[in-house]
Amino acid sequence: MSAPLEAFLSSRMKFPGLAAWSLRLPDRTVRSQSYATWVPVPRAEQVLGRLALAADGLQYHNVKPRRLCWKFEHVRFHLALGVDGSCLAVVIQTSREQSRAVTEAVLEEFVRLWDSEPHHSGGRP
Repeated sequence: MSAPLEAFLSSRMKFPGLAAWSLRLPDRTVRSQSYATWVPVPRAEQVLGRLALAADGLQYHNVKPRRLCWKFEHVRFHLALGVDGSCLAVVIQTSREQSRAVTEAVLEEFVRLWDSEPHHSGGRP
């Protein structure tokens, strides 16, 4: 994994309202972290897989999303997509609305990071 991506994960992926995150790299390896007992790591990874599948389905209709959001009563799922097949899913508690601006900034930073850096499958993105 690249140093900028490691720095991003360690510095940006813990903020108020963040229940869990899951990252899929271009080589399909997955890294995840949970901060809430109600979203264990396997569930965060399942969320990532389902959201990524939904994004893939949109491409059949010539829709190429970079970011998607599903909002429910108590939780919001966000997905940011890199051009190389990488994706980042975050699970946000909707009761923590103050995290909205932080969430938006983190997801935009992820997309910019993946757009600005060459990534390769197999160890180092």
